[in-house]
Amino acid sequence: MILLHALEWGLLVLGVYTFAVALCGFLPRRKSAAVEPLHRFVVVVPAHDEAAVIGDAVRALTQLDYPRRMFRVVVVADNCSDDTAARARTAGADEVLERDEPGSTGKGHALRWALERVASRWTPDAICVFDADNVMSPNFLTVMNARLAAGAHVVQGYLDTKNPDDSWVTKAISTGYSVSSRLFQLSRENLGMSAALGGTGYCIRTSTLHAFPPDPACVTDDAELQMRLLREGIRVEWAHDAVTFDEKPLTMRASNAQRTRWMQGRWDVARRHLVPLLARALRHGDQAALDGAIACVQPSRSAVAVLAAGVAAVHGVAALRGSALAAAFSVPLPAWGALLACYAVFPMAAMRAEGMPARAFVRYAYTAIFNSTWLPILVRGLLRIGKRDWVPTQHTRSIPLEARLAERRPVPGGKPPGSERVA
Repeated sequence: MILLHALEWGLLVLGVYTFAVALCGFLPRRKSAAVEPLHRFVVVVPAHDEAAVIGDAVRALTQLDYPRRMFRVVVVADNCSDDTAARARTAGADEVLERDEPGSTGKGHALRWALERVASRWTPDAICVFDADNVMSPNFLTVMNARLAAGAHVVQGYLDTKNPDDSWVTKAISTGYSVSSRLFQLSRENLGMSAALGGTGYCIRTSTLHAFPPDPACVTDDAELQMRLLREGIRVEWAHDAVTFDEKPLTMRASNAQRTRWMQGRWDVARRHLVPLLARALRHGDQAALDGAIACVQPSRSAVAVLAAGVAAVHGVAALRGSALAAAFSVPLPAWGALLACYAVFPMAAMRAEGMPARAFVRYAYTAIFNSTWLPILVRGLLRIGKRDWVPTQHTRSIPLEARLAERRPVPGGKPPGSERVA
């Protein structure tokens, strides 16, 4: 009985906290003032057998609206068995580094290996990281330049979906990403807390990267880096107008494999950083560190939401039937009802705030179904902590960047990112 009451109140507190923070995603966005190009960038693109998509990524990077002399595009052909390297060169990459170390596979190893070599060739002010399947809005470096000029150490750009119409799974993921960008990323930016580092479409100062190199031993080296930064009082900032389009898996099988890997890493991150983040939050009154600790105990908000809905449903059925089981619950039923109403209303409000078309509201049904699968994946990831059977996600979707930008919904009263070029 004590465990049930603890679970109930824990889920309720997490839900109340989640939506209290999410409300701040509807505050007016703070925009960085435009500044002259000041910073030099190296853009690194790790790629393992990505011949089908690497050309689009490199071409999009060479078309950024930032002075070409102030950034370099470096592709890491990591243990490739296809012609990824040749296609990257043909598309216009400034340098292609070919890595042949089959004993250490994975993006984290490739990224760390590449950064060591980049440091010996150039002295950029910042590094930007993209996946090989990405295309990005032309204003990406312009936005990052402004954020660095304002003092940012690490900036995560908006992650959107490259192939939102390919299957019901990509429709679900696309709508879910837009909702989370407003409720979970922008809200934290408005509160001065840390956005989640997404592993692609981000920028980090070179000096910060030297002090906090990625840890390839962690499956989710991006989340691990975010928590290490928070332990030192450095937050990840969020750039809502710098968009990266990322290819998503077409099938549940592929998505489940990807998400299980993420959950393995997130549990590992929680094991490493939960206690130190709580200690910092208590010692320094650091709200961002406390938020990071809370993220550690709920590595998947969707799984927590499913669990809360399940407990609320059992409580409600027991109450309707007049079962003695209803007395076992300590959280009042109206509190569960209010929490579930938030789970229904907040995503719709977020889609409205993002200027999404009417069909997106219907598509959110796909997202709800998709989110219901997070709970078993959360458990599976916990059981697989420490395993390193990394299997890369296959990418094949080639699209013109201009077409994706044209399709992207603008924020009401605004314009799609990259629709205006800087002189």
